[in-house]
Amino acid sequence: MGEDAISLVRTINEQRVEVFPLEAAVMDLGLKNRWPVHHLPIEINGRPACVRASTKRPKPLHTDMVASVLLFLGSTEVLPELVPKTLHALLTNEQLASLPEPVRRQRNMPGQPSTSGRTFLPEERILELTQNHPDEPFRVQFEKRDGTLRNMTARLGVLLDDGDEEGEPSAQQRPLPYDPSTYHLLPVIDTDLMQYRNVAVDRVTGITAAGETYRTASFEGV
Repeated sequence: MGEDAISLVRTINEQRVEVFPLEAAVMDLGLKNRWPVHHLPIEINGRPACVRASTKRPKPLHTDMVASVLLFLGSTEVLPELVPKTLHALLTNEQLASLPEPVRRQRNMPGQPSTSGRTFLPEERILELTQNHPDEPFRVQFEKRDGTLRNMTARLGVLLDDGDEEGEPSAQQRPLPYDPSTYHLLPVIDTDLMQYRNVAVDRVTGITAAGETYRTASFEGV
């Protein structure tokens, strides 16, 4: 960074953290800068810290995220449990050891028969409807593996994403380590979230595609 760069600096546990709020504005304007897209202009001990936006859309402005970081780092006492994982270099070994164990999300066994008692449309019909009209969005309600119902507007295809500045594909675009069809899953794009999701095609209670609507007695909603 040039000598005229404006930054805010704080030392935490003998670690120097530096934030460049004006560079965040430069990034939001789409002007040339040295920071990878989606990352924040933050350095720890003179080296860029890997702090980036979440994958949700629309992504928040860099200036808004930097403002949140400044409020957090500017507090009288920085609580270790609130420090983002990407800034754990600011913590002492004792503080790191005091952090609670991360809560792991309970994983549901894929492909297991439903125990909800709901009735579902034939899987073959769902696959036929979606594959015969691959360019058209469809509305679907299906039972998730945890037993709850999910409504989704989806489409087949590839989600276009700018990825990282270095050209690395986003995690969403990397090949899956399993065959979704083995678990009765259909990879789709959630058109509201603009993210990849899976539809449980063996647990569909209702679908509207290509002007056709099919529902079972277990369909909930209008």
